Amino acid sequence: MKRNIFLVTSVLFLSFLAGCAGGKSGGNGDNLEIPTNMPPICRDIDFVAQPDMREMCGVRVSHSKAYKNIPQQRYLIKPAETSIVKSNGKLELRFQNSLPLDLEGPIVDELVFNQDKRLEKIRNTYDYHEIYTKNSGRIRIFKMGIPTDEGNIYNFCYSIPEKRGNARTRSVAMGNKIEPMSCADFERLVAENTKKK
Repeated sequence: MKRNIFLVTSVLFLSFLAGCAGGKSGGNGDNLEIPTNMPPICRDIDFVAQPDMREMCGVRVSHSKAYKNIPQQRYLIKPAETSIVKSNGKLELRFQNSLPLDLEGPIVDELVFNQDKRLEKIRNTYDYHEIYTKNSGRIRIFKMGIPTDEGNIYNFCYSIPEKRGNARTRSVAMGNKIEPMSCADFERLVAENTKKK
């Protein structure tokens, strides 16, 4: 009887130590709070393998179950500084100096966000066009093809409206405004512009 109690106590104690060690080290990285605004020098660091770099990069270990709602991020290869952020089951496409854009559809469930994938850039395509028309002036449009971890590629098309006013009447800090558009309209505009040339 005493031996059984000793064994149970030993197992519980070892489990407790293992739990503490896992919480301290970040385990497999799933419970690490990794900021989405990290400087470039921190983006390629494996914070599980290099825990000493966490403090410098603002990474913390979450000790509660709420860590599943921590924003997670993956960078795209182009344009520079573009990323996809997952938070509360939703995806946002983030460009530098622009408001985030929601990504919807099957892509939401087909992109993996974990410690390993965080270090792997998404090899997307980026097709940018500037079209000049007599009536509208300059039209800036682009299409992004985003591959998922399931092997599918989803296209998203956007336009960048011209900024109104001048430097005195608009805030430079507002950055670019990007608006979703249908990829059918994108293809039509590109085809029409190509014909003119």
